[in-house]
Amino acid sequence: MKLYCALMLSFPFVVLPAPQDLTWTTEKLLIAGQRSRLPFQPQWPATQSDLIAYSMTGVIPAGIHCQLELKLQEELLLSLPCTKRYVLERPLRITPGMKLELYLHNTNLFSPGEDVIIRNRVSLEVVN
Repeated sequence: MKLYCALMLSFPFVVLPAPQDLTWTTEKLLIAGQRSRLPFQPQWPATQSDLIAYSMTGVIPAGIHCQLELKLQEELLLSLPCTKRYVLERPLRITPGMKLELYLHNTNLFSPGEDVIIRNRVSLEVVN
């Protein structure tokens, strides 16, 4: 009986892949009233994968509207607010042809002619 239990514990029934992170460090100079897109072409995993969450570290100053957009060619598949951590309601299947962009639009942050540098690190949690 002990041998049977030991064998059962050594072979798990279900092996769930651990999420892996795809990281993207951004730095952008914004001028008051400017709209900007920061494109990124990640090296997606070789096979199709599921995007399950993303998070950002850094500071988005007040007055800047920020969205993370995922596109397949010109079709917008996903548009999410820039938050510290966002878990998708259901995983999104990603393929090598998809593009990521950060979309920034600042409105009343500062006077025309002033500028601000935004630095962020975007981390995508993906499972195969």
